[in-house]
Amino acid sequence: MRTVAVHGMVWLGGQRIAVRILDQLFTIVLVRLLSPREFGLLAMAAVFAGLLSLFAHSGISQSIVQRKEMDDEFLSTAFWANVGVGCVLFLLALGASRFLGAFMREPLAALLVVVLSLRFITDATASTQSAVLQRRMQYRSLSLRPLFASLVSGPIAIVMAYKGMGVWSLVAQQLGASAAGAVALYYAVGFRPKLTFSWTRFKEIWSFGGPLLLARFFEYAVRNTDNLLVGRYLGSVALGFYSLAYIVFLVPVIDIGFPMTAVMFSTLSRMQDDVTRLKQSFLMATRYITMIALPMMVGLAVVAPLMVEVAFGPKWLPSASVMSILALAGFLRLMVSLGPSALQAAGRTDLHMRWALLALVLYLPAFVVGLRWGITGVAFGYLAATAVLLPIQWGFVAKVMGLSVRDLWAAVFPSAAGCAVMAAAVLPARLALEGMAAPKIGAFAVLVTLGVAVYAAVMWIIQRQAVLRLVKMVGEIRTIPTGRRLSNAEEV
Repeated sequence: MRTVAVHGMVWLGGQRIAVRILDQLFTIVLVRLLSPREFGLLAMAAVFAGLLSLFAHSGISQSIVQRKEMDDEFLSTAFWANVGVGCVLFLLALGASRFLGAFMREPLAALLVVVLSLRFITDATASTQSAVLQRRMQYRSLSLRPLFASLVSGPIAIVMAYKGMGVWSLVAQQLGASAAGAVALYYAVGFRPKLTFSWTRFKEIWSFGGPLLLARFFEYAVRNTDNLLVGRYLGSVALGFYSLAYIVFLVPVIDIGFPMTAVMFSTLSRMQDDVTRLKQSFLMATRYITMIALPMMVGLAVVAPLMVEVAFGPKWLPSASVMSILALAGFLRLMVSLGPSALQAAGRTDLHMRWALLALVLYLPAFVVGLRWGITGVAFGYLAATAVLLPIQWGFVAKVMGLSVRDLWAAVFPSAAGCAVMAAAVLPARLALEGMAAPKIGAFAVLVTLGVAVYAAVMWIIQRQAVLRLVKMVGEIRTIPTGRRLSNAEEV
């Protein structure tokens, strides 16, 4: 199970990197073929479609992954429930599209919303199959689906743009990716829904998925309210600086956190009846996640001014201080990044909902107060709220997992200590290089090398056995079978 989990993290992490690179390459070509107005039209439509997509992830699929036992009736009920949600969202988009077009003063945006919302239906038909693969822990098949979708949809969009089809090429890219992904999952899983729907089963699904849906709504509000307040009260220029810092800060949180949390949700769900094994697995995963991710955040916080100037140019320097502060908040967030996975695996989505609601209650006033000091104040508000939340969130996890806060701290302390030593070495070096007026690119390279070397040395001294175990697990990846076709209902 341990090696399968590492195998899954590698596959999902590699998939995100590969798809990100492919999408960027396709975007570069499309930018040269299309006008800014056509990208703007898509952005208008995507705002509303993105809000509705929040409700498309209603927790139905997660109930499949978490459930101890599975049968065809439960899977079929989940499939038709997903399709029903997708159809309702499409009808809502159809009804609201006219008002959106009038609000945006762009009639074409209304039609784009309707067409883009067809994704709700195609994505819904694939949600159950995706959950089955995650439940079976067949991450290779799960990872190849978005890669295949990108390889299919990207060339279609480029050909259509070359033929002069404008914004519809961008729409086709999104719809094509959704349809190709659904087809790939259909053949990979082998699950065929039956024409049956059980209200009893649906109530079981909703008891798990309902609180999870609310939790995601609260989390969505936290992710977007700071940007909304900055844009409304500080202006578009300030929002530009803040958004850049926020995007850079989120990359390690998402690209590292997503594969790990997705895999650990499946892994912990399979262990929910073995309390001892569950505790050990959670603590081990927390130790390795913090070992890998925390130094990235601390490094970003220390070298942000140089990184911004080298990567984006001097005009973006106002983003640097915000980036450093948000990186420190990310450092704290990653200490409890597996918390939601643990709560969901234990079936306590009600606690996940309270967790998210508490975050909303703390973050919103922190953002409002921080506005008095500009974008740096908003970032400090984010950091302060995260610091207050951390011990509370550890309390949630400790309650569900049967752990103590001391156990959790013991898992993250070695990585935190290594980060402290790294920062103590890199920060004076940065100040010294700045005082010498060293070339920016050279100074940045020296600081990154120094940080990696110092952190690696500290971890080798205080966590040698954990490092060797991680290397061993990565080396065992080749021993994991690529997977096989299974029946509709599989007991894992």
